[in-house]
Amino acid sequence: MDYQADVNAALQQLRQDVYKRGDYYRESHDPDVDMTEEEFRAGLAPRDTDPERYDAIVEDWLERRARSTPIDPDTLVTAQPHSGTHSIIDMVNGVSAEPAFATVSSLAADNLIYTFGTLTPSASQVEAWMSTNIVGERDRWVGTYIISYQDGRPAHIHFGGHSGD
Repeated sequence: MDYQADVNAALQQLRQDVYKRGDYYRESHDPDVDMTEEEFRAGLAPRDTDPERYDAIVEDWLERRARSTPIDPDTLVTAQPHSGTHSIIDMVNGVSAEPAFATVSSLAADNLIYTFGTLTPSASQVEAWMSTNIVGERDRWVGTYIISYQDGRPAHIHFGGHSGD
């Protein structure tokens, strides 16, 4: 993505672009949510055999049924709370100074120097590193961004990470 000073704005733009392209994991349609509650309950074992389990199954079904149809990146994440989207869309908490759940943060200066030998890596250096190493850099659901440079000036923001199963 072309560089812009506001990394969070760039992140939000990328999340929207990925959503519009449909470049994310979609959960399969659950046919159970098309049933009426009566139909769903009729397919379960009688409540008196295990009331706690029965109630938990019905509660889960009601929650799944209440999920809205996604209309943007944020409602997509809400509609898929357990699986995520396996994409940048999952970075719902924006940019953070330190690595944190569902955020992106930059590599520390010492990590940039260790990884690239410079604080101002080129786009080709960042892309090569991200294609092979980014998954092991941070835990799942914690993203990274790196600014690459051309002729000594910021040129691109590269986002990476690993979410989902």
